[in-house]
Amino acid sequence: MNEKSLEAQSGFHRHGNLAYVSNFSESECEILINLVGQILELLGERRDNHGDDLLAAMIGITSHDSPPDDDVLLRLLPNAYADQVDASEFRRYTESTLRAKKTANAMSMRIDLKSSPDGCVEVDHEGANAWLGAMNDIRLALGVRLNVQGKSRDDLEILGPDDPLRGVYAVYSWLGWLQESLILALMDERL
Repeated sequence: MNEKSLEAQSGFHRHGNLAYVSNFSESECEILINLVGQILELLGERRDNHGDDLLAAMIGITSHDSPPDDDVLLRLLPNAYADQVDASEFRRYTESTLRAKKTANAMSMRIDLKSSPDGCVEVDHEGANAWLGAMNDIRLALGVRLNVQGKSRDDLEILGPDDPLRGVYAVYSWLGWLQESLILALMDERL
């Protein structure tokens, strides 16, 4: 097994003082680029329409006061309060900023993947945090599709080979492992 294969199996690792590196195969890059593209598309569906309210546009008050209809988007942009009035008011003042942050994280991940033709991705501390956020959003979206809240891990582990969710679960698990490797690399205190 060559060095690149070993690095890919170990996920992210620390490289120098402030860099974190992982090597991805071409198919892994394609999967990640596709998934991050879906997150960007989903977040882009909920645009603000401020009309004549320039102040609201300037300070980031959203025109949305109700939760998204799509279950995945609702998981990415959840209500902060059980009370609908409080949740609506909070959403008006925070959703635009939350969408912008999630979009920036996803774009950062996409740019890193697309700008590394050999599959070797190197990120700094800020980039690592963007990757963690983007991977978390992808896992949240996949978790909704898998209904992880309604199923046990054992139920997901025994999905049949012809079940279309088997591949979704494999990617969901792989992303969890990849996130963990990046967290461990960030916690690595050696200099």
